Amino acid sequence: MFSVCSVTSGFRTAMAVLGFLTCIGSAPQQAWSASSQTYDFKVFLGQEEIGHQRFDVSSEGDRTHVRVDAQFTVKFLYITVYTYRHTNFETWEGSCLRDIRADTDDNGESFFVQGISRNGRLQVQTQSGAWVGEGCIKTFAYWNPEWVKGERLLNSQTGEHQAVSVLALGEETIPVQGVPTRAIHRRILADKFAVDLWYTLNGRWVALQSTTKKGDTLRYTLQ
Repeated sequence: MFSVCSVTSGFRTAMAVLGFLTCIGSAPQQAWSASSQTYDFKVFLGQEEIGHQRFDVSSEGDRTHVRVDAQFTVKFLYITVYTYRHTNFETWEGSCLRDIRADTDDNGESFFVQGISRNGRLQVQTQSGAWVGEGCIKTFAYWNPEWVKGERLLNSQTGEHQAVSVLALGEETIPVQGVPTRAIHRRILADKFAVDLWYTLNGRWVALQSTTKKGDTLRYTLQ
């Protein structure tokens, strides 16, 4: 069981990470040639199941459309102490973001991110203001290990263009839907958080894990 303090402080940081929530590596490009992919995860805080997050990815020629839906509820002694709702729609052209519309309710606090590419520049509007990104802007596209690269990634909850680094941690065997599976382990490091991701050898995203400020483990398990 988790303390109220750990939920209200540490969990907020983890949600900003995964909003994403919602990286890397050398998975083969052909893994992303399918016209559609769905990633449906149960989400756990420690041993407690707190909700789900689903990623629907579809391709039309050079364009990729992404829909993200997340719903989390954290309870303490059977009382709801934290809720989180996030929806995100993205359009990519090649490996660069062209359009984003995201809305988040973080325990009653509202966030939005709206961005559109014009003349090679991504114009982004958030509740905190506006900024313009030059070049190829990318989000935390956990579902595509070929796209989450570079020195900065757009956080689809806050609208921040965050500095990151990506580490390749080798291969491991992990359980995926109850089956031991060989997987590639990657880690995204930012100023205030780290996210671990696992991909099958043909590039399919199968697991995610992070840690809240209070030390609780946030874990995604593929359904």
